[in-house]
Amino acid sequence: MTRIAEIMALSAVLLTSGCGGGSFTQPSQPPQPQTPSGTAITISPASAMAGSPDLTLTVTGSNFAAARHDSSLAVWVMNGSKTFLATTFISSSQLSAVVPAALLLNPVAAEVFVQTGDPMGDVFTTSNLVNFSVTSKTSSVASISPTLVTLGPNRTEQFVAILNGKSADATWEVEEGETGGSINSTGLYTVPAHTGTFHVIATTVADASKSAAATVAVVAAGFSETASMSKPRSGHTATLMANGKVLITGGGDSSAELFDSATASFSATGSMNAARFGATATLLADGRVLLAGGRGQAAGGLDAGGFLPILNTAEIYDPSTGIFRTTGNMVVPRITHTATPLDDGRVLITGGIDRHGGGGAAVASAELYDPATGTFTPTGGMHTDRSQHTATLLAGGDVLIAGGWNGHRADAADDPPWDALFAELYEPAFHIFDVSSTMSTTRIGHVAVRLANGRVLMLGGVPTLQNIHEQPRDPQYAEIYDPVANSFSALAGLTLSQQGYTATLLANGKVLLVGGENLGTATRTAGLLDAARGTLDVTGELVTARMGHTATLLQDGRVLVTGGTDSNGNVVATAELYK
Repeated sequence: MTRIAEIMALSAVLLTSGCGGGSFTQPSQPPQPQTPSGTAITISPASAMAGSPDLTLTVTGSNFAAARHDSSLAVWVMNGSKTFLATTFISSSQLSAVVPAALLLNPVAAEVFVQTGDPMGDVFTTSNLVNFSVTSKTSSVASISPTLVTLGPNRTEQFVAILNGKSADATWEVEEGETGGSINSTGLYTVPAHTGTFHVIATTVADASKSAAATVAVVAAGFSETASMSKPRSGHTATLMANGKVLITGGGDSSAELFDSATASFSATGSMNAARFGATATLLADGRVLLAGGRGQAAGGLDAGGFLPILNTAEIYDPSTGIFRTTGNMVVPRITHTATPLDDGRVLITGGIDRHGGGGAAVASAELYDPATGTFTPTGGMHTDRSQHTATLLAGGDVLIAGGWNGHRADAADDPPWDALFAELYEPAFHIFDVSSTMSTTRIGHVAVRLANGRVLMLGGVPTLQNIHEQPRDPQYAEIYDPVANSFSALAGLTLSQQGYTATLLANGKVLLVGGENLGTATRTAGLLDAARGTLDVTGELVTARMGHTATLLQDGRVLVTGGTDSNGNVVATAELYK
């Protein structure tokens, strides 16, 4: 086709742009290679089912034109042919373009770009090429997952092709867009060291005609500073409430405040009835929050050892009024205890320290808080004293109690042992603790996270001084508890230099590890742990080094990190958000 004929055809399309289905095809000459010299574009949707009617695309970019001698036109490229689509100018950053049904009859991989310039002249610019897939009506790759990749050094992602609602064997390739990485034959993608977008293409092994392409965004995961709290806090609590706000309490005084994720700001709320440090905060089934125990200022001042007393008091925060009201007292004063909401709405309180100084300060006692009556009552008793242990509600309703310190000097004559290797299960129906499986190592101040598959991840807390009477020779930094088999198994090859970090289960099933201390100093380190693969990837760094902080998963998927002590030993009021 001559250049004059092409120009005449292009002019005809421009005169009819905006009418459904209008297009012009140039089949006799394959398209010349396009060198992007104009705006970068994206299109939506990027796929259609074979046999679809006329389809209107939304084209987003910049510097689009609509003047008589300077206009933008969407172009469809398929099987060596260019088709100028009926294009409507909406704004300088958006066009609509109609793909006629005739181009959507059969499964095919096509491309779309935008040509801008004078339709009667020879000079024009072209955008980048964007993939478009026409997929089989009855059997096609419906999707590729994931479509959002979090950036991190040496990070990998496993892509999956979905065929008729099930994963399918496929061959893989990556067409580089604004960024590029490498992908192997199983869909394992190595993330590049920069952000942007790329196209990943899956073709089913059984039928090469059944393929799909996805535009995948690589985004920088990391922390950004947000508004600060009203005062510095460490040893405080942060509780996500049903209304989406986060209740921040204590850390040495009786004040409390609320973080609103919509405005990224803190605001004051009512004060507690007692100053608290190291208390537990538990969200109740009715939306209220139970604050229990901790160390705080009382009318009598310091205890006999010169410490702030350990409290047996508790109180309830009501988000509808913003007021804390006292409730029944615990049977035993406690700090470094656990508080676990049960399926029936009650709260299980276990262990902790009931006084300062001397051996045997940790306790084996447990009690239940009933929100209906506002009272605490004793329940059973653990098989050993425990402090700085973990208590994790399992899917079946039992509570896994693991690790901790019993308050005795290591390897002392009264050591029963010093720190418990064995775990135990609390059975709410019978009010008893049963001895469970044994861990590979003693753990004190460790973290326990119930994963999406119901198993429990145990991390860290391996003390420098081990109990020589009981300690296995090969302690594992991380292990997994399987409630079905009632056993622990090692998560091999995983170690961290820091301790005292927070661990937050994210919506994607991975665990975000934040801060803590390394060689006695707060660190900025953060990592993403994939328990299924046993890998830990760096994911940005905190703006401020922290230990003794909190990390709370928000309803929008971000994580709020508040307070703690920085690398200079200062308690801080700053907060940051992880994306």
